[in-house]
Amino acid sequence: MSEDHPDLEFGRSTAAVSPTSSSLCFAHVSAQTSSGRAILSDISGRVPRGSMLAILGPSGSGKTSLLDIVANRSALSVDGRIWLDGSTRSDDKQVRNNVRYVQQEDALIGALTVRETLLFAARLGRISGANPITKGHGSIHQHVDSVISVLGLSQQANTKVGTPIQKGISGGQKRRVSVGEKLVANIGGDDGQSCDILVLDEITSGLDAVAAYEVVSRIKEFAAITGIIVIASIHQPSTATFTLFDSVLLMSQGKQVYFGPVNQVTGYFSKQGLTIPSNYNPAEFLLEITNTDFMATKERTSSMFKDAIGDSDQVDELCRLWNTSEEAALLETSLSAKEYEDLDRSAAADISRPGILSGVGDAFKSTMILVERAVLKAYRDILAYGVRVIMYLGLAILMGTVWLRLSANENTIQSFFNAVFFGSAFMSFMAVAYIPAFLEDFATYKKESHEKLYGPAAFLLANLIVGLPFLFLIAILFSVVEYWMTGFRSTATAFFRFVMWLFLDLVAAESLVVLVSSIAPIFVAALAITAFANGLWMSVGGFLVQPNVLNKFWYYTFYWIDYQRYVFDGMIFNEVESRSYSCPWTAEGGCSGCMYPASEVEDKVCKISGRTVLDARGYGGNHTGLWVGLVIAISIAMRLLAYAWLKFRARRIAH
Repeated sequence: MSEDHPDLEFGRSTAAVSPTSSSLCFAHVSAQTSSGRAILSDISGRVPRGSMLAILGPSGSGKTSLLDIVANRSALSVDGRIWLDGSTRSDDKQVRNNVRYVQQEDALIGALTVRETLLFAARLGRISGANPITKGHGSIHQHVDSVISVLGLSQQANTKVGTPIQKGISGGQKRRVSVGEKLVANIGGDDGQSCDILVLDEITSGLDAVAAYEVVSRIKEFAAITGIIVIASIHQPSTATFTLFDSVLLMSQGKQVYFGPVNQVTGYFSKQGLTIPSNYNPAEFLLEITNTDFMATKERTSSMFKDAIGDSDQVDELCRLWNTSEEAALLETSLSAKEYEDLDRSAAADISRPGILSGVGDAFKSTMILVERAVLKAYRDILAYGVRVIMYLGLAILMGTVWLRLSANENTIQSFFNAVFFGSAFMSFMAVAYIPAFLEDFATYKKESHEKLYGPAAFLLANLIVGLPFLFLIAILFSVVEYWMTGFRSTATAFFRFVMWLFLDLVAAESLVVLVSSIAPIFVAALAITAFANGLWMSVGGFLVQPNVLNKFWYYTFYWIDYQRYVFDGMIFNEVESRSYSCPWTAEGGCSGCMYPASEVEDKVCKISGRTVLDARGYGGNHTGLWVGLVIAISIAMRLLAYAWLKFRARRIAH
């Protein structure tokens, strides 16, 4: 227990934490794109344990690129060294297991409360091995409550994060929850010596001055207690927020302008002839002298620059002043000494943690936790599930009233075909309403998979397990309303076969959404591609254009993988094959005037058998079992393709 924070318990001795016990070091880091364009050039720094580094610079200065490199999430070609406790970036590909990354956007599930959000993160962290201190159900709750207390979220612990239609916590509180997720899932080991790094991208973005100060001060307090290293890019911080950081790295155009303690910034630039006015926010001054994008900014600083650096290029001269400064020499000496010390003990050093879920048992446990979280979300999130139920019920009422109580005669045969096609095709098309809910889950998956909490298999399996009962409920509700209003064949067998086909249709349609949204996780793109795909399935399914007339390209390609085609055929045979349709009998011609060949029955009534209608329209035999298997196979194939894509992306990031 910490004496300053008696409610804080992390399973390790905070007395062992010392700002000089270990450091994150990066020396002469440069990066370029595959085309050779320089992104970073010769960036160096050293961040002791328990301290906070601010990375400051104008837009395009390379702040996020440096954070990505530190977190080993960058695809750039990188030179230089980054090491921690004897491990270099080049020989330890699992360094990301020591770096926890909070992105600029808060990827949170709005239907969960603050405590629930952190509890699920802690439980997933325990299974993955990233959080070895939480042993037992009670200790997880204790651990989470401690983090909530330190981050100042105790009063909001039982408040929902918030959805577009339900107000939740504020923006600053969401930022603290995002940080809290990393802390509860990935805090260091029991020995008190494990060194963790928390990387924050634009942590104050979108926050007012008071909220930004509150967020940073809470993180600083946590860093001091636990000894984690905090590296944060910041954008226009207030003076109060800026002075909370221990050190600052100033960058411009990918180059280093300054590195050192925040309280020595004024003195350093004064020595270079650039005096920060007493009424100026130091951070704003630093951004002004390094910003070369706007002429107005150049004009405001031109007078002081002419006195200090003459007419030379502004950024290049600032970099030259840094490279020749006493501060840069001291940093270089510190890094060199630290590097040799770490290389001597690199063979014994081991900062990597377990990789992603070792074993089927752990994968099953993580899947069940994800299922529990998804069920909780489904129960609460009206936008994700309630609205979709209303949409499908609305469609059922619409269809039931348009095709109201059709009688079984030759004039309604086409109407029955139209009703089956419209119902199955439009139900499939309306699956696009699932895209926003899936993208919210996908953003959470991306964040948590980067932290090695679980992999794509657990994510997709949990998604399927939770989705199936919901889709079956939709199929039942839609069928109860629409089936009987339309006047489809009134037997129990026919009804439940209709429900089965509708359910399989929805499963396949949602599988398409999962595949497309996994490949293109942008709402507009996913919506456009999914809508286009549904339009394609409708066009080549054999209803709008008969298979024997369909263009050979479409017939030999998409016609055979069109799940809507098999659903439509199954529904049509279910409705038509065992039914007969009446047509007028005339004294002159008997049943010869019917639209399809008919036979005369008692009382001069002509009847057209459903089999006759199907034969006349070119439908072959009834292969219900085969069609069911094909729809299931197509659904599984789309889920497996989504898994393969996510696995491929994960491996590319890992390497």
